[in-house]
Amino acid sequence: MSDKPASRQQPVSDSTQHLPFLRFFRPRKNNGSLLNKIMIWMFGPLFLTWTVGLVITYFIAQNIANAPYDRTLANHLRMLRYEVQQQKLTQGIQLSTSAITILQGDSSNLIRWEIQDANGNSIGGNASIPLPTDWTYEDEIIRFRNETIDGQSVRVAYIWGARDLNGMSFLTVVAQSNEMRATLQQEILTGMLTPQLIVLPLAALLAGLGLTHGLEPLALLQERIRARRLNDMSPIGDDITPVEIVPLVAAMNSLLVRLAAANRAQRRFVANAAHQLKTPLAGMRTQAELALRERNPEKMNMSLEQLVKGSERATRLVNQLLALARAESPNEAIQPLSDVIELNELTENTAMSWVDTALKKNLDLGFERAPTPMRIFGNQFMLVELLNNLIDNALLYTPSPGWVTVRVGGDALSAYLEIEDSGPGIAPADQERVFDRFYRVLGTAVDGSGLGLSIVKEIAEQHHAGIHFMPPSQRNGVPGGTCLRVTFTRLKEAMAQA
Repeated sequence: MSDKPASRQQPVSDSTQHLPFLRFFRPRKNNGSLLNKIMIWMFGPLFLTWTVGLVITYFIAQNIANAPYDRTLANHLRMLRYEVQQQKLTQGIQLSTSAITILQGDSSNLIRWEIQDANGNSIGGNASIPLPTDWTYEDEIIRFRNETIDGQSVRVAYIWGARDLNGMSFLTVVAQSNEMRATLQQEILTGMLTPQLIVLPLAALLAGLGLTHGLEPLALLQERIRARRLNDMSPIGDDITPVEIVPLVAAMNSLLVRLAAANRAQRRFVANAAHQLKTPLAGMRTQAELALRERNPEKMNMSLEQLVKGSERATRLVNQLLALARAESPNEAIQPLSDVIELNELTENTAMSWVDTALKKNLDLGFERAPTPMRIFGNQFMLVELLNNLIDNALLYTPSPGWVTVRVGGDALSAYLEIEDSGPGIAPADQERVFDRFYRVLGTAVDGSGLGLSIVKEIAEQHHAGIHFMPPSQRNGVPGGTCLRVTFTRLKEAMAQA
């Protein structure tokens, strides 16, 4: 069972629509209200400092109340000492009428006094006033302390060093009730704390109203986001957004941009897949129907062979579409290129996996290693995909007998991958267009999807690499057909590890 009041489980009344700031007080199942956190962090330290201020105020009021009474008590002490100095203690103490009048005061402010010798024995006075056991014989220094006489709190002042007419040293002690001091201290505290008790709640109320009003743009921003259509990926306007919320809106807009890119990539993939798979699937269906109707075993086998070839083309097309979708994915585009890759090793391992395919086509697949390690930062999985498409494309369009060379090179600042073949080559007019998806050079009799170089271009752009056609070299006096180079920048961190 929940211990929450039933009112917190009920929907908020529609009356809050007329008071937008009250929306922040609605109960929500979340990590806590922003307004409540601000209130806690604002008023928590405020009340803590106010409590400390009360303690400081109490001691200040106590000092203020003690100061005038201590001065008066010190004056009485000096007057009493002066009276005794004019007499002989052995003959008794006789105070003048004026001194008696001053010391008597009124009934609520009666001054008790006592004269003691060096041993602490009482010589005269109207009360027995206790002294501390650790008091010292310091001449002309007035000491104050609080004591209790007959259950009443009193303030005691004493001084040592005076002598009577016979030269006898004596201690002068006076005591006064603390009642008047406590009354004055209470009045001071009341005068100092009353304005605070009035102003502090008022300040808290005004601060709360100010905070709710200041957070009103968040409610407006919330309503604006709620009103957006499901497929609206346009940036959120910041015309009503406070400066403190601008980074949040910017982050949301950045997320919308990435979502829009992901949606576009998804729609593009679906459209491409639907368009490109339609033809091979239709052909496969036609060959299957022919095989079902055919009674001649040879013709049936021909249809089945065409069906197998069609399924292979469809499988290759699907794999390339998936590779292109991965290359165009916004998540891949923003993934950090944190793998330290040695191009010689990566390229040789990848080329080795194509040796059997090259031998079946009667092609000479070779690899030329750079003389020194070529390390770059990149995404190893995507670079393997780039190499696979380049080698596959070269093997596919190079007639037999022929050759394909995979080459790694570079200098102190850059490293490159190079694929050269003895194929028919690509005309300069088509060299820019071959990177467009589904574009194929006219006159090519080879089955292909036109996606290989599009995938290479996408992965190269993710790695901030340049891709260019280079002049083909000669092999055994016969010039090559196509030479394509992908150039990477060697970062300082990679060169440091070389």
